[in-house]
Amino acid sequence: MNFKCILIGATGATGSHVLKQLIKNNNCSMITSIGRRELEGEMQHSKVNHIVIKSLLDLSETKKYWEDQDVFFNCIGTTKKKAGGADKFHEIEYGISNEAAKFASKGNIPHASLISASGANHTIWAKKWIHPLFYSKTMGQKEQTIVSNHEFKYTSVFKPGMLIREVNENSLSDTFLKFFSLGLSVNVLAEAIIKDAEVVLAINRKTRNKYFEGNSFIIKSRKTNSRFI
Repeated sequence: MNFKCILIGATGATGSHVLKQLIKNNNCSMITSIGRRELEGEMQHSKVNHIVIKSLLDLSETKKYWEDQDVFFNCIGTTKKKAGGADKFHEIEYGISNEAAKFASKGNIPHASLISASGANHTIWAKKWIHPLFYSKTMGQKEQTIVSNHEFKYTSVFKPGMLIREVNENSLSDTFLKFFSLGLSVNVLAEAIIKDAEVVLAINRKTRNKYFEGNSFIIKSRKTNSRFI
């Protein structure tokens, strides 16, 4: 098995772990990363081709990089606070995901893999000022960017619950989640995402759209088993 992939969101909490693990993965021969910031430290590697652009909402200048890829990893993720409001949050999570999915499908990439969230549902009623509902609807719309795009032969949607982001050792949130065994480490999530991509490449999966709902299921999916194919 040998595969090439394209990744957006490599500087984020989960995306950075996906990139680092892909670098160490002997089955992955080439990684194309597209983002607004330069990569630093161990994320810089000879098999990483990182493309820096001004805005991920317009990927027209990156068209050639979406060709001859085996997997598209969408690791884009933010919060309402970090984004700067509900509109910006939706623009990042859905807008960028939709733009990237279009280019991935036009590039004839057979497998698209995306990080969503537990409870995401594009059909629910939601207003911007009710953020929990707006969040769930937005993440559901994000999922639809690949699920409803029938140019992809396979799609994988990861819907974790609370995440241990492993960004700051002194994070109170991470400490709390680890102490009570409530969250899923982004490192484990990254491992599951890559394992799934390897399974899809090695085996003709029976189902086109595969959902990995909940932390416990995502943890179990790291083991190659026909139950998860």
